[in-house]
Amino acid sequence: MSSLLTVSLPPMLVTALFWSAVAACVIAQWFILRAVFRTLPLLPSSSQVPTPHRLTEILWVVLPVGGLVALFVGAYRALPL
Repeated sequence: MSSLLTVSLPPMLVTALFWSAVAACVIAQWFILRAVFRTLPLLPSSSQVPTPHRLTEILWVVLPVGGLVALFVGAYRALPL
């Protein structure tokens, strides 16, 4: 089945869109990392609340960063330059 709509954007616009997406993801990840690396309370406010595992939280933040980098590298290589 052929595509009903084919859009061809200028390479300069595609590159600008790519880098704006990279910038948006970097800013979002920066705020996520900042939130995770803030000091956590030593003791939970309630005895029923489990103590957070800092290493696990850091791991769950760093893994998506690696995935995003891999996706952006692949997307950059596919850009029409």
